[in-house]
Parts: sequence; structure tokens; C-alpha cells
Amino acid sequence: MPKGSSETSRPPPERGRGRIAARARELWRFRFMLRSLILRDLKVKYKRSTLGFLWTFLNPLLTVSILIAVFRVVIRIPLEHYWAFLLSGYFAWNAVQHMLLSSSYILQTHSGLVRSTAFPKEVLLFGAAISRLIELAIELALILAVLGLVHHQGVPVGYAFLPLLMLLLAVATAGLMFPIATASVLFTDVQHTLPILTTSLFYLTPIFYPADMVPESFRGLYFANPFARLITLFHQALYEGRVPDGGLLLGTAAIALGLFAAGYAVFNRYKDVCNELV
Repeated sequence: MPKGSSETSRPPPERGRGRIAARARELWRFRFMLRSLILRDLKVKYKRSTLGFLWTFLNPLLTVSILIAVFRVVIRIPLEHYWAFLLSGYFAWNAVQHMLLSSSYILQTHSGLVRSTAFPKEVLLFGAAISRLIELAIELALILAVLGLVHHQGVPVGYAFLPLLMLLLAVATAGLMFPIATASVLFTDVQHTLPILTTSLFYLTPIFYPADMVPESFRGLYFANPFARLITLFHQALYEGRVPDGGLLLGTAAIALGLFAAGYAVFNRYKDVCNELV
């Protein structure tokens, strides 16, 4: 190849850390758009609502009340302060479920914006996830107060790990939101199938029963579900009030990061196709 040709002068493609850093810088440029999406999502959700945010808290609280009646009074799961056990995990799961379901229609909802404006499309998913995390943080603040006053009669050390657990929840859930958003554009059946999958995950996650009720021979396979790990960690930190198990915490972090990397790779690969179809 002759020296100075266009082929030799072309800069090499960015790889590895360079590509990640470049993408992070591009996302940072659109931070104000992200903030606007989050504020808009929260305002629209509670517009013309008399009770406002309380609906977000009351709806899952009603479900928790039904679960308490069924699994404490009828089935009689032998747990002290069963209501505290449910509160420690259900609201976290509810946030996961809302984020997964929202990802199945987020690109279609903003189709006009996607077609008319050049911006990183993952901003839409991050906006939906962060707005739900803000709601979860408010919900958990109320739950921590109730658990501290009634269940623990104090502030247990496990509360200090809540920010880390919320971060892991966000990373793991975002890792699934990316491929769901992609698949929902390519296949319309996703929006019909996803509620069935989230309901199945609900029963395969220790939300209304402790993980140690799962037979030990199946427990390894059971904990392949990242949300089984996450909700168990929430129970350890909030219900038991103790430092979460270190091995479970590290394993969950590794799985969450792996899910995020894999999910983002899928989204990044098919984003141009999605832009044309949305």
C-alpha cells in the first residue's frame, strides 16, 4: 500500500476502553435531555391525580396486604413479622417489573423523537429506569422508617447497604431492558409475552417466601435467576437488618455487570435497524 494513501491515514477504530469512554462522553453530552425525560415522566404520571405519588405506594401496598392474608393466614409461611419480610422485597421487585414492562414500549412511545433527532437512544431507557428508581427510593424511605420503628426498634447496619443494592438492581434490570426494547421493535409479540415472563419471574423469586424454602438440590439453578439473588440481599439487609452475605453480594454484582454488558451489546448492534422500524 503506498505511503500516505487514504487507507493508511485512516484512524484505527476505537476498541475496548476507548469505545466505552467515547460512548460515556456522548451520553454525558445529553445529560440535560436525560433530566428532562425523567422530570417529564414523573410529572405526566401524576398529572391531574389527587393523591399523586401516593398511588405508586398504595397500589403495591394493596398487593402486599393480599399476599399477607394469603401466605400468612391461609398457607401460613412460618416467618416472624411476615409483613416486614414482604415489605423488604416486594417494592424492589415492583420497580424491576415496571422497568422491564416500560422497556417494551419506550422506543415506540418516543418514535417521533427517535426519527427526528440524533441522540443516543439508550437515553430513553435510562430515563425510564431512573424515574422509577426515584420512586423506589421514596417508597423505601417510608419502608425503612416503618421497619426501623416496628420491626427492628432501631436502625440496623443492613440499611447502610441499601444504596449498593439499588445500584445492583438498576444495573441488572437495565441489562434486560436493552434486549427487551430491541426485541419489542423487531417483534410485536414481545409486549404480549413479557407480562407472562414477569409473572413467572415473580414466582421464581423469593418475594413472598424465603429462599431457604427452595430444596437445596435446586438452589444452584434457582440462584441463576439474578433477581432471586437481589431480593435475597434485600431481605438480608432490610428484614434481617444484617450485613448481606459477601459471596452472594459479589456474585450478584458480577452477574449484574455481565447482564448489562451483554444487553447493551445487543442494543448497540441492532440500534440502526430499530431506528428504521420504530
